[in-house]
Amino acid sequence: MSLARHLSRIDEACGMKPSPQGEGVVYGVKMMVNKQFVFCILAAALLAMFPLQPAFAMEPPVLSVQGTGQARLAPDQAGLSLSVVTEGQSAQEVQAENARKMQAVTEAVKGLGVEDRFIRTSNISMQPRYDYKNGERKLKGYTATNTLRIEVKDLSKLGRIIDRSLNAGANKVDALEFGLQAPERLQQLALRNAVADARSKAEVIAGALGKRIVGLRQVAEENSGYMPRSYAMPLLAAAKADNEMAAETPVSPGELELSATVHIDFILSE
Repeated sequence: MSLARHLSRIDEACGMKPSPQGEGVVYGVKMMVNKQFVFCILAAALLAMFPLQPAFAMEPPVLSVQGTGQARLAPDQAGLSLSVVTEGQSAQEVQAENARKMQAVTEAVKGLGVEDRFIRTSNISMQPRYDYKNGERKLKGYTATNTLRIEVKDLSKLGRIIDRSLNAGANKVDALEFGLQAPERLQQLALRNAVADARSKAEVIAGALGKRIVGLRQVAEENSGYMPRSYAMPLLAAAKADNEMAAETPVSPGELELSATVHIDFILSE
């Protein structure tokens, strides 16, 4: 609405008429200053400060799409947990034997090029063993356990590390875990694929509606954490103990897989 029209409406509400003698914007006031006149002055000020806008602004159409993406990469590292478990009548003798064997295991692993910083002790325990007979408990002996965690950065050595550790005195393989030294690479690849999937879906839907994608309103990502692949290996040590000359333990790392999901609001042409 034009300014002239606003002024005309205020004139009518306030009872004002153009002065018959004036050539410009000169007005005669029918009434003295009163409440109605004050209201008109305030209305004029508000119109000047806040011009009238259309009642409803047209929002562009929005298309919400979900995209999913998968990614696969071959692992480039492994985590190996193995233990030396010893039993005997005397706690001191059991502990001494356990320490001797674990020292031999550690030296065997280092001999294959694994650095000290990738070898750490994750558990040490000494537990009494009891016999229960006729409601009575009798001390039978002690069990000592020392668990070593080894980070293997060269997967070509993994089978030899397992074999030499077992031959040196380790008698329990607790777990084997494959992973990535830079896991963010897998997540980034999965996210790219998820975004591409969402965009492809949006373009198909927009085209079917006779629209075009002209912008983005919002993007959200669902949590898509990376999880290494783990294996429990309780029987491996027993098999090696029966045949110390067995062939090198074969290890097949395979591939690690990750899925990602994104939600994207695309702005469409009107």
